[in-house]
Amino acid sequence: MNAKRILIIMKWEFVHLIRDPLSLIISLFMPFFMLFLFGYSMCFELKEMPTAVFDMDHSSASRDYIEKINSTQYFNTKYHLKSYEEAISCLDRGITKLVIVVPSHFGRNLKENKPAIVQPLVDASFINSAQFIVNYLHGINATYSSNIIADYINKQGVSIDLEPVKMSLRTWYNQSLRDYTFTITGMYSVVMMGFIPLLSALAIVREKESGSIQQIFVSPVKPQEYIAGKMLPYVIFLGLDNMLVVLFGVWWFDIPFRGSFLLLMWGVFMMVFATVALGFLISTFTKNQLTAMLIGIVFTLMPAFIFGDSISPLVNMPEGWQLYAALFPARFFTGLCRAVMLRGAGLEGCWKDALSLVVYCIAIFSVASFSVKKNKIM
Repeated sequence: MNAKRILIIMKWEFVHLIRDPLSLIISLFMPFFMLFLFGYSMCFELKEMPTAVFDMDHSSASRDYIEKINSTQYFNTKYHLKSYEEAISCLDRGITKLVIVVPSHFGRNLKENKPAIVQPLVDASFINSAQFIVNYLHGINATYSSNIIADYINKQGVSIDLEPVKMSLRTWYNQSLRDYTFTITGMYSVVMMGFIPLLSALAIVREKESGSIQQIFVSPVKPQEYIAGKMLPYVIFLGLDNMLVVLFGVWWFDIPFRGSFLLLMWGVFMMVFATVALGFLISTFTKNQLTAMLIGIVFTLMPAFIFGDSISPLVNMPEGWQLYAALFPARFFTGLCRAVMLRGAGLEGCWKDALSLVVYCIAIFSVASFSVKKNKIM
């Protein structure tokens, strides 16, 4: 490749970027907007879930049990029902996702040391919320039952530890189990995959529509030189922009940063290079900007959510889909980003993702260059 010809194309593309202030402003501020949007709208915690209660017993024991549930940060008893049909109606109409039915004789059974049954009715149409509700209720119920057993044993004058095996739990890298620490570090790759390919995909398509690409046909520029010259201004500009996005996310959402800044910056630029090349590949076989944008959304933003390892772990997917996820760079950058920022890993701790990102960049650049020649754009 001829460096002089690449620099000429780079200068030409930089001029195009500067002369399009709207695209420049959008490319500057859209990543920040997407980070705020995803950061504040995607919540995986269950807090203050509106809860309905149908207390058939009306005893001090039933009220105490309901209060134990209501006193947690997970549930908020907003509705007190008078019939079982009303409880079913609340679930059917979507008023609440949880109804707790306390049957009659609840308090009497506890006094007589008999099993007292409580029936939670859970709307499982949204499986994640249902699993959270069931797990939290199991924990609250176990604690309440343990307290009753402890009181009974103490009255008998017997001293016994109800938890002979104690678990000393330590959570590493996200000690407080914050949602933001998980969400934001995964959303970086989604922001890049969702915006950069769309912007770069319009570069060649815009020249196709205006006819200015015909000037390149009579020049001695090779496909690799053309793609490199067109890509590098986007890589430099968007790489710096997204590095600021990453640092802003760390500061605004208070994300821990324990690793090497240079390694993360290298990873950002490699990810930007891969996404820009992906956008250029899309632009080589599309004839108008609308088609390029639609294909870009389908093949970049959606896979970033599903296969980027940002929301749901890839290990839960079938092996075939895990291999398919390797067609998108988001999974590699997410792994590298979390390893560097949260675990404080060096290159030895994330070399697989780093190497995969390098191989992906080389492969997608080669495919884009070949596509330029094959589709007779050059």
